Amino acid sequence: MKNVVFLYAGFVQTHAFDMLFPKDFTAAPVEGAAGREKSAFALSLDWAARLKDRVKIVVAVSRQTEDKARREILKAGLEDECDVIVEQRWSTMLLLKRMAEAVSQNGAACVVYSAADRPFLDCRLTDLILADHEHYLSEYTFADGYPAGLSPEVVAAGSLNIMLALATKKPSFASDRVGRESLFNVLREDINSFEIETVIAPKDFRMLRLDFSCSSRAQTIACVQLFRLAVQRGTGFDALSLAECAASSPEVQRTVPAFYNVQIAQNLSTLTVYNPYPAAFSQKYGCSPVKKENPEPVNMSLASFTDLVEGIAGLSETAVVGLSGFSEPLTHPDFLQFVRVALAKPGISLLIETDGTLLTAPLAQQAAEIVKDSPERTGNWPAVMWIVAIDAVTDEMYGKMHTNAFTNGNGIRCFESAKAALVTLEHYFPGDVYPQFVRMKDNEEELERFYRFYHDPEAGTEGKLIIQKYDAFCGLLPDLKSADLAPLERNPCWHCKRDMLILPDGSVPPCREYVLDASCGNVFSEGVEAVWKKMGNLAADHIQGRYPDKCGTCDEYYTFNF
Repeated sequence: MKNVVFLYAGFVQTHAFDMLFPKDFTAAPVEGAAGREKSAFALSLDWAARLKDRVKIVVAVSRQTEDKARREILKAGLEDECDVIVEQRWSTMLLLKRMAEAVSQNGAACVVYSAADRPFLDCRLTDLILADHEHYLSEYTFADGYPAGLSPEVVAAGSLNIMLALATKKPSFASDRVGRESLFNVLREDINSFEIETVIAPKDFRMLRLDFSCSSRAQTIACVQLFRLAVQRGTGFDALSLAECAASSPEVQRTVPAFYNVQIAQNLSTLTVYNPYPAAFSQKYGCSPVKKENPEPVNMSLASFTDLVEGIAGLSETAVVGLSGFSEPLTHPDFLQFVRVALAKPGISLLIETDGTLLTAPLAQQAAEIVKDSPERTGNWPAVMWIVAIDAVTDEMYGKMHTNAFTNGNGIRCFESAKAALVTLEHYFPGDVYPQFVRMKDNEEELERFYRFYHDPEAGTEGKLIIQKYDAFCGLLPDLKSADLAPLERNPCWHCKRDMLILPDGSVPPCREYVLDASCGNVFSEGVEAVWKKMGNLAADHIQGRYPDKCGTCDEYYTFNF
């Protein structure tokens, strides 16, 4: 079955061209640059060149990646077998259009598609996918259960134009950047109309949430570590062997943080029954963190935050930074300046959790203007995302959940103020605003009404919402969860592998469950990277099935942020 191999290299952020891997995968691991002769892009080309029944390799590049891609193609001696397509900015719709043209021009029966930053693409697994695709007359075939980045997707030639027609009906497909699930997102628009086949992994590795591509620093580190471990252990470089190696390796699973929950303010504007911070704060400082009772809070300074952002960008390159922690970020007098500092780094996106009672239209407008003036994000998330704590559909229930919430400073009921904040934020940040409901025994009766109301796009947030699991913080709060959502088998905690909580003074607890206690270090005096390294043993313990201290009683391990 003739096929066109379509490699996407129109990246905004990538390490695809970094020389990170030895030319021979059987070579011993090396230190420094010596012996590193291959990039992830070059290894993707090698995979494409080895595929059976290939009639053409098409490489999709941007202006930023064109020269590097052409040099690698020349180095591999594949200039006569490769067509290079250059676009200023790739979208899902444009990707499908160029695929359909390539298949038609070369008389191929299907396209074999992959990003071109994947060093471990498995030829044998690809052959299985192609065999199933042909045998079952499939329109779309992929491997399921393996970590991402080890196999391609295969689409029948006739299905590409159908998918392109589907994409034209949704404007976002013409404007979005190409991502890992771009093709499948189009299929979802009318998934029952397609014949889809899967090659199932012998074990399900999806819970690892790994992506072996060199598109971000975190994923690149994981790829390099996986290569080293595979050589050291003498395992194969097939998809199953690599997945099994990664499943037991802290070095692969924990690289750099994806989410930094930075508490910039010390005060709260409302007290919620599910937040342990007020009691912990009162015990430590002898007063309440509510704004009117703590008039001179010790907030994080803008200068300290600026240095912190430099450290975060240096360590993670791309990450989501929260500005909330346990408190209300809008109580900080320099809130907008914090937004400006963070968004100056194109790899950083912001998450702002608020009760909405202090949100005003001018503040939202100014924040939106900062976004407009900031560079385009190089990560996978919008510049700013907002979560508004609603937790109820009636004023009475809201009062039970937010115990001191009566009126804001303008005399407006806090419940009305919070709901109004959703409308205001959606106006300035369309599609990036989420009403949140922390599910508890106390408000369970309103859960369905909350879901039905906010799931309706007419509610004002495009049908987006968050149902948040209740957390008793390992016994600090009473057990009020309305349902046990824990999996049958325990998995290593996502938070110790991917998150860092930073308090206003720069101290870093092991995780949120410790609230204000058990600091692992201070990012202001030690630096972000040094503190992150000090916290690595906890993830290693979890991967080995050991759960020390609070971890043994915690049930937040199966929840994740980013």
